[in-house]
Amino acid sequence: MFKDKRRWFLLLSTLLLFFLSSCSSNKDNADEVATLFANRLLYNTDLDEYKEKFSDSKRFNERSKEVEEDLENNFATVFEPISGKLSQSEREDISKSLIDKVRETTSYTYTIDEQSKGELKVMYHIKGFDYARLVAMMMAKLLDNQDKIDIGSVNAKHLVTTAYYESLEKSMSIIEPVSINIYFKKDNDKKWLIDTKKTDETDIQNLLFVFMTGKVHDEDYEKSMLEEINQIIAREKEKDNKTSSPN
Repeated sequence: MFKDKRRWFLLLSTLLLFFLSSCSSNKDNADEVATLFANRLLYNTDLDEYKEKFSDSKRFNERSKEVEEDLENNFATVFEPISGKLSQSEREDISKSLIDKVRETTSYTYTIDEQSKGELKVMYHIKGFDYARLVAMMMAKLLDNQDKIDIGSVNAKHLVTTAYYESLEKSMSIIEPVSINIYFKKDNDKKWLIDTKKTDETDIQNLLFVFMTGKVHDEDYEKSMLEEINQIIAREKEKDNKTSSPN
């Protein structure tokens, strides 16, 4: 009787260990999927591991490039009226330094919201780059030097680029993370890919936009930018009032 109990105990222990190791393996796999995708898309790292586990899609790389180009064009639209036309190399230097700073300051966590065989739902929580604050800091620096700016001159371009790099050095990520869901599934080759039936391309673009701006939609970014500009205007008015007030 004792031997039978011992045999049952060993069998149950073996089954329990198998169950626990299976659950651990599934979770490890889910964690790997979540981190590899984010690291590849946002930070351009873990490329070999990504190729091994994922069916890549060019359109995600294209979306990333589009967001970068949008911000580059946004920067030029705001500051070229002051600096004059920026050369392609100047634009590229600005873009590269911006991407480097974004990758240096931003971070993400995630939660595995749903998991079944061959399917996965991940909620990413991203502390994106505070791009609106960068632009606001630049504007404030240029206003402080407005008497020295000759619109479109070499000196104006120098003041603009100097303001940019000084502001970039002080730039940070947002404080509160923004969350976005991404769905994954396995293909016929047992590799992971985005489940396009559940994840719209807009979700990928929003994920990148949060990463680059700290905001999920253009309207959110524009609202944040307007708030920053209003603060600058209020500060300038206060300075003017102090200057014009009698001693």
